[in-house]
Amino acid sequence: MTTPTHCTSCGHELGVGRFCTNCGQPVPGRHPEAAPVASAPVVPPPTGQLPPAARYPLYADSPTAPSGPPPLAPPAVPAAVTQVAPPPPSAPLSPAPPPAGGSTARTRLPWLPWLLGVVVLALVAGIGAFLLVSAGDDDGSALEQRAEEAEPSSPSDTDRSGEPRPDSSGTGGPVEAPEPGDLRDLTATARAEVPATAPASRDRQNRPVTYVADNMLDGRPRTAWRMPGDGTGTTLVLDLGAEVVLTEVGLVNGYAKIDGADNWYRGNRRIRAVQWEFDDGTRITQELGDRPSMQLQPVGPVATTTVVLHLVEVSAPGKGPGGRDFTAISDLRLRGARR
Repeated sequence: MTTPTHCTSCGHELGVGRFCTNCGQPVPGRHPEAAPVASAPVVPPPTGQLPPAARYPLYADSPTAPSGPPPLAPPAVPAAVTQVAPPPPSAPLSPAPPPAGGSTARTRLPWLPWLLGVVVLALVAGIGAFLLVSAGDDDGSALEQRAEEAEPSSPSDTDRSGEPRPDSSGTGGPVEAPEPGDLRDLTATARAEVPATAPASRDRQNRPVTYVADNMLDGRPRTAWRMPGDGTGTTLVLDLGAEVVLTEVGLVNGYAKIDGADNWYRGNRRIRAVQWEFDDGTRITQELGDRPSMQLQPVGPVATTTVVLHLVEVSAPGKGPGGRDFTAISDLRLRGARR
């Protein structure tokens, strides 16, 4: 059967497809559902009449029911062809490469975090043992003493009676400053009068210990003058034997002695503030830190024969088994030149 060149339904010129591009009718000889070509030839449209334009999309229109014989059934496929061939065996999966960054090494060392933890614990234990041993000698006095020196106390600006402690100028005239080569320590030549003296005692080696006034003038911090109770408001008088020009004074404001486990600087009261008074009435206030060392105060030049030391503020007694209710001064310092 020959394939027509024009659609048997609408007369439109056919293309290469199985359906007419104008009306969608199956083309005989190209589509099994197309009706056979009639024996009479199809008359093409007149020459002066243009064929209708093609409509798109072609498959959107519902095709008309076929008018020919029922379609032929597709040829049967042999049974051997319908059997599906088994899929080829899959290749074994290769192991994934280890991620970058050394995770393989970490999985091989599960004990490493435990080892680091043991090392840290050992370091902490060692430091703690060192601190305990260091604090054990002399009842921790050396460590406590260093802390006291690093953090001096800040006494108040008034005494316990509430009176201010300003410095005051004396009635004497200006004094010429001594030559630096003439300055010397005048403490050893002074004589001290004190308000009271504590009774003697014995140290850990059962040696007698006294607390007389001369202990303040010997330049040895392990010896001290000491009086019972609170020395606030009391006065000490230092006689220099002749008129001198003072430029500097000072004191160790407690009992600066460590006897085995006993730290007597912490065990006794400490002096927090004093006033130095000279012959012309000049008074100079000195605030004292909580540390067992010589604390100096410039005063001069001032001409005087005596020095009156007023104890303005004193701390509370020491605490614990080594606490004692005594006020003490280990050393004094008087520096200047004789006239």
